[in-house]
This record gives sequence, structure tokens and C-alpha cells, in this order.
Amino acid sequence: MPCCIDKIKSPTREEYERWQKDGYLGTWEQYSASKQRDQGGRVFICGDLGDHCADCAGFGDFLCDFPVGDGKTCDRLMCDDHANEIAPEVHYCAAHLKMWEEFKAAGGVAAELANVVAFPKPR
Repeated sequence: MPCCIDKIKSPTREEYERWQKDGYLGTWEQYSASKQRDQGGRVFICGDLGDHCADCAGFGDFLCDFPVGDGKTCDRLMCDDHANEIAPEVHYCAAHLKMWEEFKAAGGVAAELANVVAFPKPR
């Protein structure tokens, strides 16, 4: 049976509300104190939970969105720790993040945006 390693994250109100819907009767303070006590720790979860991160044994929740040509993206599977969010819902793996940062530092973004032609505003 495959196993994954997951890191215990800090408490959120959204997660607390999900727990309440599932029958949790404790207060926010109780929930928060419990999560904060274990925050940063690791938990092993076994079962058929999907593919693992390409860099560790964590849950592979993200795919690398770096364009590789022909309308395709890298699609390297990454966990929350190894995914680098460069824009909302856009994540790059470590290798492609380095390439992106070099491209930005060399002025590539400004050069590409200079070629953008806006659509005329409808009347």
C-alpha cells in the first residue's frame, strides 16, 4: 500500500468550518490550539491517495505550469512545499522557477509586454 508524508499546516477558519460540517464540536480556540501544537510536524498517510510529489513523498497537489511548447506545460507533480506560485493558480517547479527568474531579470517580461497590442475598446 503506498504511503504519503504530509506536513501539518497552521489552522485556518475555512478548514475549521469544514470540520464543523463533518461533526466537530470543539470551539475555534480548541481547534486552533490543537493545530498550532502540531504545526510543522509530519504525518504518514497510507492508501491509494494518488501520485506523489516528484521531489519527496508528499501529496502531489500541483502540476508545473511552465510552457514547454505546442501548448503543453511541464506537468511535474509537486507538493505544497515544492510548488512555487508565481501568480494566482500558476506554479513552477524549482528548475523552471530558476529559468523564469533569469528571464525576468534579463528584461524578458518587459520586452514581451512591449509587443502586446490591446484590442480596441468597444463603443
